[in-house]
Amino acid sequence: MGIMVMTVNTLKSQAFKLKGRLYTFTVMQILDDDYASFASHLDEVVNKAPRLFDKTPIVLDCSAVNGDHLDLQTICQCLREHGILPIGIQGGTPLLETLAQCQGLAVLNASSAHDKPTQKKTKETKQATIKTKLLTTPVRSGQQVVSMGGDLVIAAAVSHGAELLSDGNIHVYGALRGRALAGISGNKEARIFCQSLDAELVSIAGFYRLSDAMEPVTKPCQIFLQDDHIQIEPL
Repeated sequence: MGIMVMTVNTLKSQAFKLKGRLYTFTVMQILDDDYASFASHLDEVVNKAPRLFDKTPIVLDCSAVNGDHLDLQTICQCLREHGILPIGIQGGTPLLETLAQCQGLAVLNASSAHDKPTQKKTKETKQATIKTKLLTTPVRSGQQVVSMGGDLVIAAAVSHGAELLSDGNIHVYGALRGRALAGISGNKEARIFCQSLDAELVSIAGFYRLSDAMEPVTKPCQIFLQDDHIQIEPL
């Protein structure tokens, strides 16, 4: 009896419990430590799709610049003024990592291979990059599927919270939810095809449309770019 009471009291005294969960974060790689250039480019990008970046958590990749010359505090302030929430850095110098921690940012040890496309000049590699990537299992919330240099084919449904990215077209032989970004290297001819559409976001070559500007489509449809505007048509 005493052990049971102690166990109940212990459970009641817990203020929190830890869980494992997978999230997909956007990584912003800083290519220039000049603040004016950064601020100007940020204005341009956010103005194209302001609601896309509203309250978006961002990880700053500082591996391409000299972190000791980077004004991290000013850059983070600039991001917050645009509604973007910096949550951590990766690829920084020891000094920059210390400054990040002082500002309440996490220091992540992500591999640069996860978010940097590799470029090879051999014929074999060029031939490999044009191959279509095929996935036959459902894409679940928190998953990110990337196809560099070719099309992406999903022979199943895509859940809310999932993300598809492709240099070419995206084909979903099921319901498309989550985010789908085709032509991510600037290919305006890329298209998105799906059996039904209930996406949070669709994008062609950097031009976006959010869910509040899209009606769900219960039949097969295609999404393409026309005069720099996203178009959705039935098949």
